Parts: sequence; structure tokens; C-alpha cells
Amino acid sequence: MTVAAWTLGMKDNSELHTVLPHISAGFAACVAGSSVVCTAIVMQSLNPIEATFLRYAVAFICILPFCWLYWKRFIKISPKDFFAILFLGLMFFFTFPLTFNKALQLTTAAHGALILAVLPSLSLLFGVFFRVEKLNYYKLIGCIIAVAGVAIGVSSGLTKTAYSTKIIFGDIIMFLAIIQGAAFTVISKKYFERYGSWLVCILAIALAFLVPAPVILSAYGLSWVLGVGQNELLLLLFLGSLGVPVQFGLFAWSISKLGPSRASMYIVLTPLSGTALAIIILGETVTVNFLIGLFFVTYAIYIANQLNE
Repeated sequence: MTVAAWTLGMKDNSELHTVLPHISAGFAACVAGSSVVCTAIVMQSLNPIEATFLRYAVAFICILPFCWLYWKRFIKISPKDFFAILFLGLMFFFTFPLTFNKALQLTTAAHGALILAVLPSLSLLFGVFFRVEKLNYYKLIGCIIAVAGVAIGVSSGLTKTAYSTKIIFGDIIMFLAIIQGAAFTVISKKYFERYGSWLVCILAIALAFLVPAPVILSAYGLSWVLGVGQNELLLLLFLGSLGVPVQFGLFAWSISKLGPSRASMYIVLTPLSGTALAIIILGETVTVNFLIGLFFVTYAIYIANQLNE
């Protein structure tokens, strides 16, 4: 969080400032890969709603100081923009993690991380449609390579687990999740430019927790929290702190500087960290096709960033 706050105050003519958006996007993508594996572990004992509620309860506690710091700026947001940010928050910080968590109940962590790599292609399509992105050959070729890599990697499956209907269904749900992510990266850009990416993310995270919380508490209560194991709580602390305000804050700032398609291209680093942890922690074994697909989506970063916005 301190990194994001610091970078917001840097001067545009700084050489480091030119590189920092790329570093921020890459770091956020690597944290996302770690979050995939941690979520897969948590989903072995919790359902998607429970995991989402606890993760964002931690995130809300982490951002409370910033809510207090920014409250005067919050009340200056126009009602129209406030409800737009509310919608974006519920979509990206509530329904997105719900579908994401459900997908990881069914598919593998490595699959989930690799499928996330198609997000840049969707962001590009949405960006062109909403006229917030300019299409060029480098972006187009990079996105095609990323999609091809995902297709190659996912089609092979994992040698540890039979490629069953359950895994296919999980992959489909993961695609539904990244559609929401792509929509957020594009629609949120104008609000990032208008109010600042960090402020919008803080408000969106807070609203995404506070609005559904009463409904979840009335339906589930809090007694089930006592049954959550120590290991799951530690993972949820990571997911709610580094995996929400830091990860999404840095990614949002990168979007405001690089544009949706270029910033989201770094999502293809997610399979690298996610697959490595899946092999080390979960004992998943990947096929040659999976590694080929991983190479394709990583190379797509280089291609898509050959031409500036």
C-alpha cells in the first residue's frame, strides 16, 4: 500500500516513474498467482461465500485508515459516479471473487492461473468497443499469442488429474470470472483518471464488503468462523492484505498509467508464479503442452509492449 501511495506522488518526467507502472503490474500479477494457489487451498474447507467474506473482511480492516484519510474526498464524488464505483466494486471485489473461488473448487490451481492469462485479450476487445483503447498490430498479435498459449496449455490438462467434466466446468466458471475482470479494467479507467486509482480502489473495496455483509451475516451468522482452521486463517490474512489492497491497488495504478490492455498483459505472469507454487505446494504436475502454453503467454508480454500507447 505504501508503494502505491508513494508512486502516486511521483513526477511524470521521472525515468523511474516510466518504469514503475510496469513493475507494479508485474508484481501484482505475481501476487495474483500466489493468491490462486492460496485460494485453492482455502476452498478445500470453506465455501465460496465464506472465503470471500473473510478475505474482504481482512481487506476492509486494512483499508480503514485510508477510508478515514480520504472521507472528505469521498463525499465530493458525484452521486452518479458514486453508484458507478459501487457497481464496479460489487462486480470486481464481490462477484468476481465468488466465481473465482467456485472455479477453484472444481479446476486445478495451475489451470486457474493459466486461464487468467486470457484477461488481456478480453480487456483489449472491451477497450476497443468502449473506445478507450487504440488497437495496433503489436497489441493484437500479443493477445492472439496469449489466447493460443492458454488454449494449448488448458487443452492438455494436468497429468495428476483426469480431465473430467468437473474440471471443464471449473474452467468455464473461471472464464466467466475473467470477463468481469476485463470489464473492470476498462470501465474503471475513467474513474481512476477522474479521482485517482488508489482512492477509487479503496472506496470500491469498502463498498464491496459493507453492502453484502449484512445479507451474508444474516444468512450465515458468525459461529462458523470459529471452525476455520489456523492455516486457513493465515492464508486468508495473506489474501485479504497483500492479495487485495496491495495487489489491486498497484494493478489499478498501472491501468491508469499504461492503459487497460497493456497493464493487463502482465496478468500472463500469473501462471508463472501460480504454476510454480502449485507444483511446490499442491504437488501438481504439468504436461509439456502446459509448459508450451506458458511460454506463449509469457512471450505475449514482450510483443504487446513493443509500441507505446
